[in-house]
Amino acid sequence: MTSYSTQHADPLPATGSSVPSASPSQRRAGYKTMRLDILPNGEAFGQPSSAAAPARLADRDGLDLPPDMLRHLYEHAYDATLIANLRGEILSGNLRATEYLVGDGETVVGLNMLDIISGADDGMLERLRKTLATERFVRIHAWCRRSSGEFFPAEIAVHLTSEGPARYLCFFMHDITWRKETEDRLQMADVAIRTSPSGIAVIDLEGTLVYNNPALDKLFDHAGDNPLAGCTLAQLLSNPDIVRHLLQTVSEGNAWNGRVECIREDGGRVIAECDAAGNFNSDGDLIGAVLSLTDMTDRLRAAEAEQTIERNRVMMASLGSICHHLGQPSTVLLHCIELLQRLEDGETQQRKELLDLSLSAAESMSRLLRELNDLRTYRSEAYLARRQPDGDQIVAMAGGPNRVRADADVVDDND
Repeated sequence: MTSYSTQHADPLPATGSSVPSASPSQRRAGYKTMRLDILPNGEAFGQPSSAAAPARLADRDGLDLPPDMLRHLYEHAYDATLIANLRGEILSGNLRATEYLVGDGETVVGLNMLDIISGADDGMLERLRKTLATERFVRIHAWCRRSSGEFFPAEIAVHLTSEGPARYLCFFMHDITWRKETEDRLQMADVAIRTSPSGIAVIDLEGTLVYNNPALDKLFDHAGDNPLAGCTLAQLLSNPDIVRHLLQTVSEGNAWNGRVECIREDGGRVIAECDAAGNFNSDGDLIGAVLSLTDMTDRLRAAEAEQTIERNRVMMASLGSICHHLGQPSTVLLHCIELLQRLEDGETQQRKELLDLSLSAAESMSRLLRELNDLRTYRSEAYLARRQPDGDQIVAMAGGPNRVRADADVVDDND
């Protein structure tokens, strides 16, 4: 695929960046960018076939560059080119150097490279001269200063040339603002992914892992000798339906979320919360998905502990209510027995009433105990009805039709 785009000659830093913005002269200069994303069919990079090698001109057909063309190439070179004496004083600079370092109507001639390259000194120039006596180039990564006082990151290649007895230092400078910002962002993203407590996985459209962070290895209890990259989601997740649904959702351009059961290397299972989103290349084409898996073991264990605590609390409240209901008929029964002991043998009618009342209280306790024996649900409020019998005595009666409607605070033993 071929694409064209118009860019500024010097990239501007992102908003909020510590790197200063380009000068007006830099923003003025522009160029066209052509991008070719066409890969050779079936050919490995660096190993072109003999048939694919382009035909070459004979040596006699080569072009002898005239001085005017050499001057044109020098002035319009993509990199800033500066020629300085051995003391670093600039004797000449091309258009790109003017755009990089000075403002409108100014010239780079007369400036010193020691003032342009941050941290440079005479010792650096001496080391450059000694190194270039045996090497073609010396590459420098440094911050450079514009005439406005702004700084920008640059990559500089230094070459030693001569004309007659005179020797000169040639500086080929390239603004790497975009590259450095991209590298910094990639470095931050890499650190964030590698240190994330959640397992991060990058998969292709077939569900094959192409990258994962250390947390994912830990989630699957995977040894470092054999990387997870190359495994498929079908091998890592127990439910194939979830895998198909995840891949289908992502392929449609949507995000996916759900709980999955992960299969560890030792055969164990662990529940994880999975979030999946599409992974797009620089052209906006969907090439796979990025998955984030969070181990739910501790969270589920904490939820189970909270449920157990709540169940115990409700059970204790229920037992208190049960004791209260059992206490009423037992008190009546005890009181009747005491009265029976005090009655004379001739008080037959009162004895019969007390015996009937005692029998009623005993039956009430029997019903309560039978219901408690069949109890499977504990409630935080009284769930046994109360009724007032005839007479001045109060007996707690239990009956199915009179049961109070339970509230919502229920814990079931079968759960």
